[in-house]
Amino acid sequence: MRSKRRLTALDILPTVAKVCGARLPKQRIDGVDWVALPKGDDSVTPRDTFYYYYRRNSLEAVRQGDWKLVFAHPGRTYEGYLPGQGGKPGPTTETHQFGGALYDLRRDPGERYDVREQHPEVVSKLEKIALEARADLGDDLQKRTGANVREPGCIAQ
Repeated sequence: MRSKRRLTALDILPTVAKVCGARLPKQRIDGVDWVALPKGDDSVTPRDTFYYYYRRNSLEAVRQGDWKLVFAHPGRTYEGYLPGQGGKPGPTTETHQFGGALYDLRRDPGERYDVREQHPEVVSKLEKIALEARADLGDDLQKRTGANVREPGCIAQ
C-alpha cells in the first residue's frame, strides 16, 4: 500500500520540540508533529491537505489526498532548452504561463492529464480549501492579504 503521509521540512521544528519536551512558540507555526511515525505508528497521518505556495506568497495549487488542483500562474519551463552543465542550470524563460488543471495523482503522478471536466465536485472541494487558505495566508496571485499574515521574524543584533 502506498504511503499517505505528507511531511515537509516545516514539520522538523514541532517534531524535534516534542522529542525534546520543549514548548512550541506562542504564535502558530506551519509544521506538525510527526514523532509517532518513526516509532512505527502507521495510523498517524499528520495532514491530508497541502498548500503549494511559491515565490513570495503565491498560492499556485492545493492538494487533498490524491487530488491536486493547480491554479493559473506564471513560471518557467525548461522544455525546448538544453540542460545545464557543471552544476549550473540551463537556459529558461520566466514568461511561461501555466493554466489551471486538476490531476489525479494516484493515476497520473506526472501531472499530464487535466481531469477537471470529469470531476467538477473535486474541483469545488479543492477551490473551497483554496479560499480558506487565501483568507488565512493570502495570495499574491489574487492580490489578497490573509488575516494571519505577519512579517518574518528576525533576531536583534
